[in-house]
Amino acid sequence: MHRCYFIPITDLTNRADLPGWVAALARNGESEANTREAVMAILADVRRNGLPAVLGWTERLDGVRLDPACLRIPQSALESARADLDHQQPALMAALRAMIANIRRFAEGQRGCLLDLEVPLPGGGMVGERWCALKTAGVYIPGGRAFYPSTLAMTVIPAQVAGVGRIVGVTPPKPAVTLPGAWGVDPLVLACAAELGLAELYPFGGAQALAWLAFGEPAVDLIAGPGNRFVAEAKRQLIGTCGIDALAGPTELLVLADGSADPAWLAEDLMAQAEHDPDAAAVLVSADRPLLDAVAIELQTRVAASPRRAILEQSLASHGRLVCASRDLAIALAQAWAPEHLELCVGDPETWLPSLTTAGAVFIGTASAEAFGDYGAGPNHVLPTDRSARYTSPLGVATFLKRQSLLRLSAADAAAMAPWVERLAEAEGLTHHGRSAALRGHHHP
Repeated sequence: MHRCYFIPITDLTNRADLPGWVAALARNGESEANTREAVMAILADVRRNGLPAVLGWTERLDGVRLDPACLRIPQSALESARADLDHQQPALMAALRAMIANIRRFAEGQRGCLLDLEVPLPGGGMVGERWCALKTAGVYIPGGRAFYPSTLAMTVIPAQVAGVGRIVGVTPPKPAVTLPGAWGVDPLVLACAAELGLAELYPFGGAQALAWLAFGEPAVDLIAGPGNRFVAEAKRQLIGTCGIDALAGPTELLVLADGSADPAWLAEDLMAQAEHDPDAAAVLVSADRPLLDAVAIELQTRVAASPRRAILEQSLASHGRLVCASRDLAIALAQAWAPEHLELCVGDPETWLPSLTTAGAVFIGTASAEAFGDYGAGPNHVLPTDRSARYTSPLGVATFLKRQSLLRLSAADAAAMAPWVERLAEAEGLTHHGRSAALRGHHHP
């Protein structure tokens, strides 16, 4: 085993070792007992005492005292932030608008593919289903280590395109003495909200914000958006009270590469993932050991020179991996782990793609850095983590819609179905189901 100063190069040679690798990479799992208990107390308090409890927890946990008389950030503050950004940083405003346009274009394409269905019946009736927009949705915008206007756009736009009637945004505040802007919310987030046309944005976060969205005046149908472990646990405990998009854990990147890839590019891709969080997982797998050695050297040089060196060293030392494995084992690992992000930095990515079905998002070819997905190429960056990409999907327009079944029978259809429906109902011991069907069948003209 070769080693640079903080991240090892290891060999994966046996398929029987895959379960151990996957167990080591899938780090989220069940929440810790202290997190569960803390969140349970917050949710119970907000459910019992409402908005005053939200404000109390915000002051206690975030050190910010909010005025209950003017909680919603006014449209004038949003518009002022947008005007200031347009005037002072026009290039940044242009970038924000480009991101929004791409996300909206992709979301509109998604909506166009979600078609209502009608299947005709022999007697002239039909069975089918239709897509219906949710009435209300809450979107959570993280604001702990950093503010994320990109996440605001990624959550709000699909809800808008879906046709959600009321969208309520919440984001943690910072004390105004440390951050200029309305209610301690980053001006770029405010400008983004104005550009999106978001009518409701409130400056509180954490489990108390999710409790207010679910139990308070908004009483939303669904809560979407990523957050820390307390936000994830609040979502877990709110399942059944309202819809939840997903239970997001620490972010993940798996890069599959061959000798055609640039070691500097790969190093920066791993660092881009690792800088999110000390618990972020950044993994590179290749059959080309010289490539892995070159990436290790690039990492050593680039991390040492990075302004984010501390978080990079912590993340990569704990959850970074450089793995030497055959193509078949690399694909098997990807399929078993089901990572949030999967980069295919290989010369023939299209031949790999059919075998890679479990990742949340796949970035095809060396030009397709995961960073482009984070910042608005189009597909959503709110993605399933901790192996949930095996069975769930990225946030999108469909997240904010529900399918409703439809059944319209003609008298002829009812008459044709009634005899076998009656027999099946009798076989299951449900007498009145059979009689209900039989009555329709007997009245066929």
